[in-house]
Amino acid sequence: MAKASGISKKILSKKDVNFFAEFTANAAKAARMLGYGVAVGVLVVFVVVAFIVAFFIRNTLIKGQIRDLENLLASPDYASLEKDAELLSEQLNEMTKYNYALSQMRKNVDLINPAPTDLPDVIAKCIPSDSYIAQYSISSSELKMSGYSFTYYSPVDMVNMLNDKDVFTARPAISTQRVDKVTDTPVEEIISGDSVDVINNYYIFDISGTLVSNIHVSITRYQDNVESMTTLGGIETMDIKAGDSYSIDGVATYTYAGTTYTLTRIFVDGVQVEEGSFNEIVASNRYTDIARANHDIKLYYAAAGAEG
Repeated sequence: MAKASGISKKILSKKDVNFFAEFTANAAKAARMLGYGVAVGVLVVFVVVAFIVAFFIRNTLIKGQIRDLENLLASPDYASLEKDAELLSEQLNEMTKYNYALSQMRKNVDLINPAPTDLPDVIAKCIPSDSYIAQYSISSSELKMSGYSFTYYSPVDMVNMLNDKDVFTARPAISTQRVDKVTDTPVEEIISGDSVDVINNYYIFDISGTLVSNIHVSITRYQDNVESMTTLGGIETMDIKAGDSYSIDGVATYTYAGTTYTLTRIFVDGVQVEEGSFNEIVASNRYTDIARANHDIKLYYAAAGAEG
C-alpha cells in the first residue's frame, strides 16, 4: 500500500507540473494578445485624434476664410455690389429695347427696295433696231413698257435680251397688236402724236414684268416667358436674291448677356413651325428655306434648364 501511494504522488506531481506549464503558456499567449490589442487600440485612438485635429484645423481655416470673405464683402468696394448689379441689369434691358427699336427701323428701311438706277441704260441697249419705246415706268418691283415695232417678234426678242441680263424674276407679260393705219394720216400726228405711221402696217406692244429683287428675311429672338416676351438682342435682317436658298445656323441654342438659352418654338410669318419640322431644325441646328417672299422669323428661347 505504501508503494502505491508513492506512485500516485509522483503522477499527481507530474500532472501539476504540466498544468502549471500549460497555464503559464496560455497566460503568456494571452499577454501577447492583450499587448496586440492595446497596440491596435492606441493606433486607433491616434488615428481618431489625428482626424479630429485635422478637422479642427480645417474647420478653423474655413472659418477664417469665411470671416475674410465677410470682411471683404462688407468693405466699401463691395457694399454697393448688389445695387450695381441691379443697375446694370436695368441698363441692359434699356439698351436691349433701344437696340430693338433701332433694328426695327432698319428693318422697315430694308423692306423698301429702291428702283434700279441703271435699268434705263440696260433697256436702251436691248431695244431692237426696228422698235422704239414710247413710254416706260419703273418701280421698286415692276417694269412696264409700251412702244412700237415693225415686226411682230421684236418685242419678244427684246424681252429675251432683258432676261439674259437678269432683269425679270419670271417671264413678263407681252401684248402685241397689229396697227393698220390709212396713209393719209396728218403729218402732225406722225411727228407728235401717240403713234408712228411711217408705213401702213406696224405693231404696238405692252410689256409688264416683275423685276429681280432681293428678298428680306428678318430674324427676331425672344425669351419665351408667359409673363412677358423679352427680346434677346435686336432684329437681324438678311438680303437674299429671289429664288435662292438661305439658312440660319446655330439656332438650337443662343447665348445672350452671359445666359444660354435653348430653342422652344419657331414662328414664320405668324405661323408656328409644326413639331416634326421643328425637331429636325433642332437636330441639325439650322433653319433653311427658299427666298420666295419677305419673311418674318421669330425664334423663341427658354433659359437652359427651364421649361418653355
